[in-house]
Amino acid sequence: MKKVELLSPAGDFAALKQAIHNGADAIYLGGKKFGARKFAPNFDNDEMIAAIKYAHLYGVKIYVTVNTIIYNDEIDECLNYLTFLHQNHVDAVIMQDIGMITLIRNLIPDLEIHASTQTHNCNDETLKLFKQLGIKRVVLARELTLDEINNLKTDIEKEVFIHGALCICYSGCCLFSSLNGGRSGNRGQCAGPCRLPYKLIKNGKPVKTNGNFLLSTKELNTSKKIKDILNSNIQSLKIEGRMKSPEYVAFITKMYRNLIDNNYIEENTEENLKKLFNREFTEGHLFNQKNDKLMNIKSPNHIGISIGNVINTGKQIKIKLNKDLSQNDGIRFKMSGKGMIVNKLYNDKGLLINKAHKGDIIYLDNKINLKTNDEVLKTTDFLLEQSLKKYDLKKHNVGVQRKTYRRTVAG
Repeated sequence: MKKVELLSPAGDFAALKQAIHNGADAIYLGGKKFGARKFAPNFDNDEMIAAIKYAHLYGVKIYVTVNTIIYNDEIDECLNYLTFLHQNHVDAVIMQDIGMITLIRNLIPDLEIHASTQTHNCNDETLKLFKQLGIKRVVLARELTLDEINNLKTDIEKEVFIHGALCICYSGCCLFSSLNGGRSGNRGQCAGPCRLPYKLIKNGKPVKTNGNFLLSTKELNTSKKIKDILNSNIQSLKIEGRMKSPEYVAFITKMYRNLIDNNYIEENTEENLKKLFNREFTEGHLFNQKNDKLMNIKSPNHIGISIGNVINTGKQIKIKLNKDLSQNDGIRFKMSGKGMIVNKLYNDKGLLINKAHKGDIIYLDNKINLKTNDEVLKTTDFLLEQSLKKYDLKKHNVGVQRKTYRRTVAG
């Protein structure tokens, strides 16, 4: 089986370290400007230099997102930023603006460029164009199936998303947010209008739907089809998540590292994955998923897992558990949407405890004024997240490390 790259996200330095030490081959991240995730913490110039040096120390590549549309009055500033990245030995930049791609290719011919998914990379003619422009890699449109990808003949590196959030719009090229909220996704400011509730109207009359979030997709999860992906003509497997937590990055990176290297998945992986983030899961367009296999119109938010049911409310909330609950966990009540952190947890004798188990009756102070019996969801698992903060430092052969560093500097 061929060697493929595992590409992980980093919204800040903590996520970068988690990605490196949990098995990423490369990391993509953004600076303070020109990136399609403006509301992530991102990296200032000093942090960017430190990130590149730190990653290269462990033989991990850094790709920087310069993937917004660039306005005329920003061209000089953007060129200066790209020059800064090149001078500090970034491994590649990810770009959307074809005019800027052409300009920087002429000015800095040895800067490696990857064409963002927002450049409509869905057929051989597009791929041929980018190869002629000197592009090293294309991030393929998320609407392509694996069969369609395998039928692409152009000899250019191909990258696909394998896990994380999906857009209902065409590969991130969304005008909805800009037209309705004045915040352009192509400028890194998406307001997430696809996660809002809508009514379906037909011939002027409302149509009853089994949920109100009619444009909200499930989370992409291809872990059960990893063999098919590894046997394809794809070179890089990309995890979405520059706005997700370092612990999420750690878990997903390690999960796919184990799957790629050993076809192995740790016990309780699926449940822990649901605790960290899920809108329910789909194998996406990559595996031709449609309708209710792609969409979750009932909830646009992180669902977590069901852990029990409310059996009485008052000054305290009485709950029968069907899964464990710990102090400092986050919970939400499904129908009301109300949520809370479990600061104080009482057993059926009224005594404070730090953990309760499946089958237990427990009590919580009713600080959210819950009035109805409801299903209880666990949306954050304190003990899981604490465990994910700890990691073993990646070991790297000194000889290989020095060779990699010299090659990076020479480029």
